[in-house]
Amino acid sequence: MSPRPRKSRRMGDPPRVQGFIPVGRTEGQESEPVNILYEEWEAFRLVDHEGLSHQEAALEMGVSRPTLTRIYNEARKKLACALVEGREIRIEGGFVGFRAEWYRCMRCHAVFSLEEGEERKCPKCGSKELLHLNESVRNWQRKRGHGRWRHLDPGHCVCPACGTRVQHEPGRPCNTYVCPSCGAPMVRE
Repeated sequence: MSPRPRKSRRMGDPPRVQGFIPVGRTEGQESEPVNILYEEWEAFRLVDHEGLSHQEAALEMGVSRPTLTRIYNEARKKLACALVEGREIRIEGGFVGFRAEWYRCMRCHAVFSLEEGEERKCPKCGSKELLHLNESVRNWQRKRGHGRWRHLDPGHCVCPACGTRVQHEPGRPCNTYVCPSCGAPMVRE
């Protein structure tokens, strides 16, 4: 049986920045950045910046209180790691659904929402080089095989003997398939 798809967490506004770089790091001190997911950032923002209780923040994000607490604790653990170890912080991806269509200008980095029918350009600098944040999150989810995207394209099972491919059925191991061409057990592509 395949795991239950993650429920999308509601999020009002995306972060204004894409991350943070520590000051005073010397050459050769670079290490792997700490990646904060949008829902972790949102939980941290609601609880520590807005001062909401875990119950109030959970309602705002559309998740249960225990789920909010898990997300929040993960955000704090990652932030502590980044601060103590002097690591870069990147804010990207996650399992969120924005309440509006959001864009980031690739020239001036402004974050903004556009009304339906409004020209797709940055209201701050006029650039048309925009990153559609909603689509960016969906692409992040697709690349990692999460959520509903995993069920829309479950992949294929392939025969190692003759190369025949068949659509994979979620929840059924590929080795339970028999190749329709040669009768050999199939493997995951």
